Amino acid sequence: MKIVIIGAGPCGLGAAFRINELLNGELADKKEEIMVKVLEQEPFAGGLSRTVVDDKGFLWDMGGHITFHHNFPYYQNAVKMAIEEWNELKRNCQVDMNYLFNEEGIHLVPYPAQYAVPLFPPQVKKDCLIDLKERHENPPTDIPRNFEEWVQNNFGPTILESFFKPYTRKVWTVEPAEMNPGWVGSRVAKLDQQKLEELCEMDQEQLKHVDFGWGPNAVFTFPKYGGTGAVWKSMASKTPSDWYSFNSSVVKINPQDKKVVYMDKTNAEEPKECETDYDVLINTTPINLLGKYTGLCPDLDMTYNKVFVVGIGLKLPKPEWTDSFTWLYFPDSAVPFYRVTFFSTYGEVTPDSNQYWSVMCESARKVDDPVTQEEITEQSIQGLITKSIITKEQIVSVYSTTLPYGYPIPTINRDAELVKAHTVLEKNQIYSRGRFGGWKYEASNQDHCFVQGKELIDRLLLGQPECLYKTGLIDKQG
Repeated sequence: MKIVIIGAGPCGLGAAFRINELLNGELADKKEEIMVKVLEQEPFAGGLSRTVVDDKGFLWDMGGHITFHHNFPYYQNAVKMAIEEWNELKRNCQVDMNYLFNEEGIHLVPYPAQYAVPLFPPQVKKDCLIDLKERHENPPTDIPRNFEEWVQNNFGPTILESFFKPYTRKVWTVEPAEMNPGWVGSRVAKLDQQKLEELCEMDQEQLKHVDFGWGPNAVFTFPKYGGTGAVWKSMASKTPSDWYSFNSSVVKINPQDKKVVYMDKTNAEEPKECETDYDVLINTTPINLLGKYTGLCPDLDMTYNKVFVVGIGLKLPKPEWTDSFTWLYFPDSAVPFYRVTFFSTYGEVTPDSNQYWSVMCESARKVDDPVTQEEITEQSIQGLITKSIITKEQIVSVYSTTLPYGYPIPTINRDAELVKAHTVLEKNQIYSRGRFGGWKYEASNQDHCFVQGKELIDRLLLGQPECLYKTGLIDKQG
């Protein structure tokens, strides 16, 4: 059996890692029968979880990636095998609600914003409590058809208009009514009526000392050195190096002959077209592109956005008020970013932590938005200055990049489109998983994706059903 994996990000590496583990364990007798080839368009492993170094020596992730180890023991063991030194950090993120107070600059309240109702302006706070009391006493019985209706049912119109609409537009670039309600799961925290009423009885000083709580997600880990990308480079090194073809971009897949055509760009001046056959194809690239490459489902109606990542390297000192924060959210339409990460807090990601610190901004736009990377970069710098996070004089390095695929948006028709895709793909021994390969945001963190790769291999080689990723196919194990 020859298994070809497209993409060496967390999902593809989860599959490769598991194959290698099985071939050196319970399937050792199959070592000569199972062949593996991993195609990765970048010159190294990591995918969207890669880390780059700019020309001033600052390290940058492709967004605010963190690791929670407690969700999947298999993932926890694998990443600890990959990286020995980890920093453990207390999650402390807040949200800027300045627009709610008609203020310039920044006005932070605890996140998630629905827990910060006691800190809202008096009339907004009163309206929120009325909405929530109504829903507590008379719970809605209708099934929400979209995310907006889900928010209405659980929180009411005041929080919808005050927070969920502006923030959804900012990060998802669509209206809440365009999103399905099934993705929320543990992503959107609900409110306990009694707890909220108790909080609303407290004064401002008492509220400062309240633990709003993140449960098991209150603490996260991050590699001490090398950024997030160090995890995945190391993970790849734990598997045979001859499995990997880097600088290899897929251009066509022939599902009838079971062949993948790709461009080998190792020599950038003379790229060459190559071909490899397969028995099983595991895809971790965007499923809408896979549909086009194969011709099996070329017209999938999938919605996504693009994300601009802007990193600013700065001279110390760092503003004291930011010292305790890991990241901040910004629904405010006056600044381009939806999230600012105090990246140098996470690990050794500057040339010298005694001299420098860094922040990273993420801004989302529709794929056809004409704004340029240069414009977003300038707007981000100005936004950071406006919010009193940096001064222009401190800047020593500016990095920016555009991620053409930022967020896989859970639209109303997403699940139906995925069923359509998986139906035809799996009939042809093609399996699509991962952040964009599976297109389920609710299961697209690094740990989710790694475990999706692992579970798919267990299904294919051991006959065990997948638990994490659901294709929607009734007669399939996934």
